[in-house]
Amino acid sequence: MSAIEVEERAEQLEAMTRRLIGLVSAEAAAVRAHRLSAANADWDEKERLVHTWRIEVSRIKADPSLLAGLSQARKDQLRTLSRELEMTLEAHAMALAASKSVTEGLVRSIASEIASVRAAPAGYGRSGASAEPNRQASGLAVNAKA
Repeated sequence: MSAIEVEERAEQLEAMTRRLIGLVSAEAAAVRAHRLSAANADWDEKERLVHTWRIEVSRIKADPSLLAGLSQARKDQLRTLSRELEMTLEAHAMALAASKSVTEGLVRSIASEIASVRAAPAGYGRSGASAEPNRQASGLAVNAKA
């Protein structure tokens, strides 16, 4: 493999990594701002880039000679970008976990409040009368994907 091909591979890997960092950072910011529709922007591009990046990194790990001839500074730059992507993904995961926790808490609170307001009677007493005043029972459906 020529030095030009190795340098081109490094440039492509760097460009993919930088683009992924930008896309994931934008998605994490949208999640933190509670703009979930914006968080799904560029989904196809992210999926394609992540898949391509993962395959390329796997090839390089399996055959380090694919980057043979790169300067140590260039290799360090690629490692630094890789770590930056990892940190960006961790921050994104934390933002998603926080958003999920808040959303699930809200759904539980709302469901609990509705259930307490619309509870069915507790049962009947010895005389056959309702033990509590009759309140209308109602079903409640909660979307688990909320």
